[in-house]
Amino acid sequence: MLIREVADNTAGTPSPDKLLGLVDFLSGRAEDESARKEISQDAFLNLAQSLGITVTKQMLPGLTNQPPLSNVLEPLAPDTDDPIVYKGGDPIDKAMPVNKAQDIVASAAKSAAKRDRGV
Repeated sequence: MLIREVADNTAGTPSPDKLLGLVDFLSGRAEDESARKEISQDAFLNLAQSLGITVTKQMLPGLTNQPPLSNVLEPLAPDTDDPIVYKGGDPIDKAMPVNKAQDIVASAAKSAAKRDRGV
């Protein structure tokens, strides 16, 4: 066993600082991609494991209800597969209103009709 494993994993609990770093990274990534500010529990656990952070699905509800993660994540109910949601992470509505889509198509059609095709 390495000394960092003992220091980072006291009494079987993951390092809150490492988890907070992972959450901050994922939140920033979602913002950069204009994606929903949430992640599935399985994806979060896989990323944590790949970074050497030992955390289980059973630990997640308790971790999201304690600082520092409770400051950035919505509470997670035990025994559910609900996604992990960042605070302030309201879903981004990417759907375009029908009238706006029709206007864009009409504009593109007018533009195409004005072009000389040389046929």
